[in-house]
Amino acid sequence: MSLPMTSWLFALRRNCAPLLAVVTFTAALTLAPAVPAAAHSKLSASTPANGARLTSTPSALAFTFDQTLQPVPGWDAVLVTGPDGNRHPARSVRIEGQTLHATCDRLGTAGVYTISYRVISGDGHPIAGHITITLDRPDPGSRAANAMVLPTDGVPAWLWFAELAVVLFLVRGFRRWRSDLTAPPEAVVRDQR
Repeated sequence: MSLPMTSWLFALRRNCAPLLAVVTFTAALTLAPAVPAAAHSKLSASTPANGARLTSTPSALAFTFDQTLQPVPGWDAVLVTGPDGNRHPARSVRIEGQTLHATCDRLGTAGVYTISYRVISGDGHPIAGHITITLDRPDPGSRAANAMVLPTDGVPAWLWFAELAVVLFLVRGFRRWRSDLTAPPEAVVRDQR
């Protein structure tokens, strides 16, 4: 024999499971670490090689990957950062099959340079990384270049919008649940039929 269900108990039972599912899903999205997939393209060779010691600025830069790359104008980028923090964007950036090509202006001061790249792999996923080279002596006649900003690894904007949508959904559900509690008993009885 079951007891008659009161209005607040009915509303709680009806709304609790979906609410719990949404809260659990949102928490999982927020707290789960992003794990890179193993099947994405990887850098297999570069010219100059990672860790190379050079006596002058390399005339050409090349990054070869293990899969074909997708050319995306405005996205493909190569950036050289010097020991003094100055950034030198590479010129003539182009993709040919599995290789990203670029040219570089004269670098200037001696020291360790970081050459960063950003491309889209054949499966559509972005690839970013860097190599380092050492320029053993200053390169005369270098020219300064404008700074280029690469995207940072932060929380993607779509995740914030998704969380906002979930919060708005939860607020709406809570208000509906509260209105069910304050409704006259006759209204709740009609909903049960």
